[in-house]
Amino acid sequence: MKILFSEDEWYYRELGLVDKEGCNFYFGGMRFYKKSTNFLSSYDAFVCAYYTLPHNALLTDRFKRIGVPTILCSDGIFDFSNAFLNIMHRKYGLIQFHPVIQDFFICVGVREAEYFSSEVEALDYMPKRMISMETPLGLPAKEKVLLTTANTAYFDDAEYSRLLRLMLDVIETLDKRSVSFSVRIYDERLLKELLAYSGQEFKNDVDHGFEETLKCYSSVITTPSSIAVTSMYHQRPTALLVYRDTPMFMQSGWMITSADLLNDSLDGFLKPSRDRLEVQNKLLLNYNVDNDLSGRILDLIKSSPDSVKYNDFVYKSYENMLISKFNFNIEWYVRKVYRHMKGSKKISFLMERIKKKIF
Repeated sequence: MKILFSEDEWYYRELGLVDKEGCNFYFGGMRFYKKSTNFLSSYDAFVCAYYTLPHNALLTDRFKRIGVPTILCSDGIFDFSNAFLNIMHRKYGLIQFHPVIQDFFICVGVREAEYFSSEVEALDYMPKRMISMETPLGLPAKEKVLLTTANTAYFDDAEYSRLLRLMLDVIETLDKRSVSFSVRIYDERLLKELLAYSGQEFKNDVDHGFEETLKCYSSVITTPSSIAVTSMYHQRPTALLVYRDTPMFMQSGWMITSADLLNDSLDGFLKPSRDRLEVQNKLLLNYNVDNDLSGRILDLIKSSPDSVKYNDFVYKSYENMLISKFNFNIEWYVRKVYRHMKGSKKISFLMERIKKKIF
């Protein structure tokens, strides 16, 4: 069985793709969007991940036309704010995963898969880069909180202002209660203003991967992100910062909307009861760690894909490709040069021969 992956091998290996007997994996397929139908027909399935990439839409369209199953794979949790407000989606006139034009969708989270199942056959899985360890980490000897965010935690100035105020309130509360903490923030603007407005010096713990860093912390406060799942898996009391009105699939054991709420629940967050952690563990069941990427791909290939309405998306992808600043109309320039050089008999003769070969 030959399976073509649109993106590079390292990307899918980080998500947990492992070799399977009887399967041959091929990567970098996005470069094949101009290949012949006979070439594409040699593959038994097509897998892609970059939703806004026009090449993936065009290849999906071509593979669907010849009856080859197509699969879209997400690499982290689904967030409505990211889908609807992210400028990387808006500039292409698209909304992430709305619609999914592939035959199948592999996403993170059981509820998320149920949501998308109204439009496409969807299955959940757990990316290896979210949880790479088979057993949860032990808790550190000393109580310490990690305050962190998603890589992209806001999508406009209003969201940024709300997030900044809430994080400043959290820092002030932890400081007043003499709770040891560090932050883990890659956003320079956010980090700079947290330092400036809080008037404090605190460690920005970004030297190691998240799971390695987590060894030093007993609890985590974060924006909705994949690291919340990792934190809950490792049995850390995990609190989500709530600063949006968009729906949330993700839930954790604690939800923080204000400084007052954090102050009232801080003791139960730092030293949680068994019952409260059990609630958090039940919420974690939405993210099944046993479903790996390779197994899910093979499960879907065995299914019979249902047809979906995807013309609008494909047409938009063709438009995005045609108007891209990286798309050069070489034919127009060749024709212009040809017209200028047509007056010379020798050059005209040469150009006629070139013209026949090109056009």
